[in-house]
Amino acid sequence: MGSDSSTERLERTRRLKRDRPRSRKSASKERHLIVAQALSKIGKALTKIKNIKIVPIDAKNILDRIGVCWGHIENWKNSKIVQESREWLERSNSIFKPTTFISYIDGSAVGIIEFLPQRLMKQLGLCPCRANPEQREIEKRYFLGRDFDDYLFISCLYVNKEHQGKGIGKALLNHLLNSKMLQNSDGVTVYVAERDKSWEDYISWPTGPKEFYLKSGFVIEKNLENPKGYMLSYSTRCE
Repeated sequence: MGSDSSTERLERTRRLKRDRPRSRKSASKERHLIVAQALSKIGKALTKIKNIKIVPIDAKNILDRIGVCWGHIENWKNSKIVQESREWLERSNSIFKPTTFISYIDGSAVGIIEFLPQRLMKQLGLCPCRANPEQREIEKRYFLGRDFDDYLFISCLYVNKEHQGKGIGKALLNHLLNSKMLQNSDGVTVYVAERDKSWEDYISWPTGPKEFYLKSGFVIEKNLENPKGYMLSYSTRCE
């Protein structure tokens, strides 16, 4: 039998490289490529939104952050949940700063992304407006083990209804993914509830659907039940 030609050997080598399973390192590089592509799209989309600005939470804008969630209710500044949330934010930001990025359009706060290292979530708990024991939404449900202690857990990503669909949520997420906060962490985790018919009337955990994060390079780490949801992660570590 004659030997393979150099052309046949080259083609076989190409097929082997193409079919070879991806390593975790190559998967990580692929996730970062997805984020880079998403950032490019977001940058183009944001040119259509005039006067948008994203800033960290501080003592001067803490009520803006709370108002995004509770500003729709009457006399909201004096409500119990707002007072408890403010106390939690002040205490948390005295230990880890910032816990929140706030998006503004024409000077009005329209969206937030809130986060805390898993190791500090054990110490500080969740913001009172996020914890919901009746719905079994409590801190220990979202712990992924000690390997994730230096990951930032996104407890909230929310945009006012009238400003949804404009790319603001994606801008907030990508602002976090490209922030110094993330550079000093191992990555990000987030819990998302399963989308169902109750979403339009009541969302007990406002972070959006899992597809929103999968498109930005996140992967599913764990499936949860009662209520049904998912823990996802985005790693900055090269493995």
